[in-house]
Amino acid sequence: MTEAASDPVKPIRTEEDYRSALAEIDRLLAAEAGSPEADRLEVLAILVAEYERKSHPLAPPDPIDFLTFAMRAQGRSQAELAELLGSRSRASEVLNRKRHLSAEMIGKIAQGWSLPREILSQPYAVSGTARRMVMRGAQVLGLLVLIGAAAVGGVFWSFGRELPGAAEIAHYGSADVARRDDDGRLVEYRRYVPLSQIPPHVIKAFLAAEDQDYYGHGGYSVPAILRAAAQNLIDYGSGRKPAGAATITQQLAKNLLLSGEPPSIERKIKEIILAQRIESTLSKDRILELYLNHIYFGGPAYGIAAAAQQYFGKGPEELSIAEAAYLAALPKAPNNYRLDIAANRERAKERRDWVLRRMADDGLITSSAAQFAQSEPL
Repeated sequence: MTEAASDPVKPIRTEEDYRSALAEIDRLLAAEAGSPEADRLEVLAILVAEYERKSHPLAPPDPIDFLTFAMRAQGRSQAELAELLGSRSRASEVLNRKRHLSAEMIGKIAQGWSLPREILSQPYAVSGTARRMVMRGAQVLGLLVLIGAAAVGGVFWSFGRELPGAAEIAHYGSADVARRDDDGRLVEYRRYVPLSQIPPHVIKAFLAAEDQDYYGHGGYSVPAILRAAAQNLIDYGSGRKPAGAATITQQLAKNLLLSGEPPSIERKIKEIILAQRIESTLSKDRILELYLNHIYFGGPAYGIAAAAQQYFGKGPEELSIAEAAYLAALPKAPNNYRLDIAANRERAKERRDWVLRRMADDGLITSSAAQFAQSEPL
């Protein structure tokens, strides 16, 4: 690992920071995929793009130019556009005569090919000298952005074709489960409870531990992804488990629909695609209800009701703040924090107390309530 890759990535606030970041990007362009240098390059590129957006605004790209680049990147033909729009003449007029895209066309292209509706809907660039000056100034950066967006769209479109659609997700339900092995031992237990029967302080504990911005994002969190990437760079070589930045919705997608797939970049992309579909189909409360009833808590316990019974011999509605914080600490690594394993006791309490501090820091409980709960023994 290079010395630069071990240093934390600094925010870009000045032109000097900007030029320094560009120089470092040049040095890291040949970084091997998956290496710390590649992760650092990705974070730097995002920061540079954000700085340029604020300090060096560019005219929006021409919608038809963008569509043409996207089709090339995804390997699509005019015939495929004609099939999508339902008319060969429309496809020809759009690509060859640069006919303006109608709202109906924009909707079909955005949904069918996963291209950003905002760019397709942008006002067309002016013609003549002004347009040529803008295009010359933005040519390199604009081309990279367009090809990158099209490539990302193509990847998501490719992975998303075989995943469940909104209609399938909307009808997903749950049932009580009690499964035993050949010796009669309970190996999976779940008792489904509606969200209305789960106290607010229990819900707050899970939001603090797993997804503080749950009610603010649309299925995945870009700031959380950037934070995780930066943390992974800092922790490189320490032996710590890489940060995943998975939201509650992504975890639900993984547990319900991708449970048989091992961790990989491919699975992470699928999680994001499914999280977006889940968020567009189900309410936040319904997603949270499904999550709390499916998450694994160690041993045979699946779901909040089974966990409350296994660890405390009570229902979710009877849990104290301290007990709720302990259960919220489990999903991260159930086997490391289970109370029925004596060696886990100390780190289980540390993890529970961390959740309580997060609840207080996020304003979900008072500081005095957190301190009182921390004094309770496990």
